[in-house]
Amino acid sequence: MKKTLVRIISALLLSVMLISAVACAQTPDDPVETTEPADILTTGPAETAIEETTEVNAENILGPRDFGGETLTFYSRKYNGAWSSDLLAPQEDGTILNDSIYKRNERLSAMYKVNFEEIESGTRDCLNDFINVISSGDSNVGAAYLGLSDAANAAQRGYLLDMTQLENINLVGEWWTQSLNKAWSIGHKQYFATGAITTIDDQAIRTMFFNKDIITEHNLKTIYALVDDNEWVCEKFFEYSEIAKKDDGDGQVGLTDIFGACAQGFGFVMTMGSGEMLVGKDAEDYPIIAATETATRFIDVVTYLTEKISDNTSLYQGEGATVSALFGNGQSLFYAEVLAEAKTMRTGYEINFGIIPMPKYDADQENYYQYSTGRNTTVICFPHTAKGDTLDMSTFLVEAMAIESLTTVKPAYYDICLKGRYADDAESAFMLDIITTSVATDFAEIYAWGGFHSTVQSAITAGTPIASTLKMSAKAADRAMQKAIEDFKKLN
Repeated sequence: MKKTLVRIISALLLSVMLISAVACAQTPDDPVETTEPADILTTGPAETAIEETTEVNAENILGPRDFGGETLTFYSRKYNGAWSSDLLAPQEDGTILNDSIYKRNERLSAMYKVNFEEIESGTRDCLNDFINVISSGDSNVGAAYLGLSDAANAAQRGYLLDMTQLENINLVGEWWTQSLNKAWSIGHKQYFATGAITTIDDQAIRTMFFNKDIITEHNLKTIYALVDDNEWVCEKFFEYSEIAKKDDGDGQVGLTDIFGACAQGFGFVMTMGSGEMLVGKDAEDYPIIAATETATRFIDVVTYLTEKISDNTSLYQGEGATVSALFGNGQSLFYAEVLAEAKTMRTGYEINFGIIPMPKYDADQENYYQYSTGRNTTVICFPHTAKGDTLDMSTFLVEAMAIESLTTVKPAYYDICLKGRYADDAESAFMLDIITTSVATDFAEIYAWGGFHSTVQSAITAGTPIASTLKMSAKAADRAMQKAIEDFKKLN
């Protein structure tokens, strides 16, 4: 059944891509924005059987409903910034992504006799405001669209519903991101999710960009070929970075030099790229500290990265705007940043770049991993105050929006705009398929348990031995984690 569904979706996406490509070519570029720097452990309603010839859309999968002109109200992280809500579009404006969101919602409004509205947070971090809004006596919020860390903390405090128990939500559906379902469950319960309904989750992935002209200048094997030959590993990243490094002639490291790589920070994104996590899961699906003094591979990975990153003059680590300009101006071979920077590079600079996954630690590593932070990623969730008819309507319509997005919003952003307009070569398009299916998050970073994430990141940059760092910080992280586990168990 799942293979059938995948084939249907793939065919539909291809059709939408062909139709939308014409529209994309006739659409002006979106305004430039400054970006701020499997196994499934969930349960839900059984998947609806879909015939080979059945079109995958909300009406066919969920069936008809009539909500009589009622309004679904979202509380949304909506503010003047890069990670603002993309759930609603007030009108068509001639840009392909905005218009696909508008048309999706118009179709659902007409089909289900319903309206959509947002209560806007006005700020990036909005946990307290969200709690105040849903706790007010006249709250009519049916669903929420929060930053991942805000949602996680709201869940721990009992403000969110377990999505595995919501009748209209099918978390095993292709429209939800399965790898993150597994990552975000606690005790086999899940309080937030993401997927086709939003583009912010893709935009928030931290991955690697590279300058094609510098590769050609030094007659290096292409990065795409390295990926194809399973040679895109940390050792090759550091080797290429050293080759690309070029002093401006003054003998001093400065912003007029050419660097091998630039980023806001290399330590944690490359540790995550190795597949090593600070926090893992036990047999009961509760978090455990994975980065201990006896975690051999973790120690090996971080020790290696510390030696390679600390005091490495071929690498530049600094503020987001600075590293963005360095790469955009052709002064760095590699650039580790969020995928949203593809748009910035394409529309704001004249640079010949490609997109690749973060390097593996070594050739024995089976999969790639891309890090996504708790502050940037945005998720769907349902407040505990949503009940009865309000909860029935909100869960049904959120599921409908997610399903409908498979053939509207997702191809508009990912298959047309990202692959066609912002990544202009077929190889980068293939790399994006790897990148968006290999996203990793870490509970220690999402919940800020004991400052574990920032301590490890700082230790790598400073050259501090990782064993002593773990000895000092793992206990504090474990205490905060145990408190969270106790809180979640009380919700059961």
